[in-house]
Amino acid sequence: MSIKRTSHQNHRFITAKTIAFWDINACQIPDGLKGRDIGPSVSQTLANMNYLGNVSLRLYGDTHVDKIGDYTDQTYRFCGMPHTTILEQILVDIYGVSVFNCGRHLNILLIVGDLSKDEAIINAFSVLPERKLVNVLLCQPSDVAAAVLSSEVQLPPWEKIVETAFAICEQKKKEIEDSRKRSEEIRASYRNGTAKISRVLGEF
Repeated sequence: MSIKRTSHQNHRFITAKTIAFWDINACQIPDGLKGRDIGPSVSQTLANMNYLGNVSLRLYGDTHVDKIGDYTDQTYRFCGMPHTTILEQILVDIYGVSVFNCGRHLNILLIVGDLSKDEAIINAFSVLPERKLVNVLLCQPSDVAAAVLSSEVQLPPWEKIVETAFAICEQKKKEIEDSRKRSEEIRASYRNGTAKISRVLGEF
């Protein structure tokens, strides 16, 4: 069974908020990244698809907390739980936010693994687009049965999200290093200039 979806060309969802429900056991945080490093990658991917609203992530799983971080806020929340109940809890939370969204349009992004073995979950997810105000997006690893949730509103595979996250982190590191070097050059220039002035004044 496939999930029917609203079209990503629908202008009402371009500036709508996106809430990502992320199964971190199925789509794991790789070594070298933290949970928060994925956020900018997801936002950039959505922007490339013309989803320009605010993005928040909700993380579900029993992964080691050191990769999650010990802080949460309105854009980043971690819900620790056994992997056997992750999809059920995601579904409950999705219906909760869709009901209490006060009539506003909302993009729901599912970052999940293989759903082909859980017919009940698929049936439940398939009802979401019928609410008209909800647009469902999907991101999965490339090695799962993607045909189960075939849709034109399909993000690049999870591996691409991770690749982009590494690239963004490397760019940030480069910018920080370049900024540090510029600061050192300015300080060195200032010290040299001060020394020259002192020598000149010493000649009088």
